[in-house]
Amino acid sequence: MRTFIISDIHGKNELFKKALKMVKLKKNDTLILLGDLIDRGNDSKGVLDTIFLLKEHGFKIELVLGNHEKMFLDSYENEDEHTKWMINGGDKTLMSFLTSSIDKIPKKYINLIKSSKVYLEKEGFILVHAGLNMNIENPFEDIETILWERNPKNLLNQDWLGNRVLIHGHTPQTKTEITKQLEENIIGIDNGTYLSTEKGYGSLGILQLETKEIIFVNEN
Repeated sequence: MRTFIISDIHGKNELFKKALKMVKLKKNDTLILLGDLIDRGNDSKGVLDTIFLLKEHGFKIELVLGNHEKMFLDSYENEDEHTKWMINGGDKTLMSFLTSSIDKIPKKYINLIKSSKVYLEKEGFILVHAGLNMNIENPFEDIETILWERNPKNLLNQDWLGNRVLIHGHTPQTKTEITKQLEENIIGIDNGTYLSTEKGYGSLGILQLETKEIIFVNEN
């Protein structure tokens, strides 16, 4: 059984499906998605539909909440939060649902996103969307850092982390930067799928947890 981790798909459903084909995902594998499934790209609905399809066919999927899912849920529950979501790519998500109103999105999609965990712990690994404040008594209570931190290495407390490895997305890094981290205790795997015009960015990384090997998948 293998464990694969993907972060920050950002509505790039064809890229998502291509990554799963590249690793030949099987039903006894586990797929962990580290948030930001939606927004920016043009097919957020398709990404969520692919997840539904995988689940329906017996694949093991675990979802971790990203800041874009949080903005989505905040907008759904409080219209005062709507503008913040829109300026961060929520408009593209609504377009993928062929609507201009978040209230028109079917409830099953809302419930899928609500089912996301804020973090996951696997043997030897901690999985979050953005970062972890290891310098407070309970790092898992600092949700703001977990969802939004841009410099997770600045919050490293080696005594607290021990022999574990923190894996996150959220902050785009070049392929070279990501590859250099694979033997470190904090690994970021976001290559910025929506930054395809910038050198070194624009791919979707899929990391195998057991081997710490990463494959970068391009749209073309």
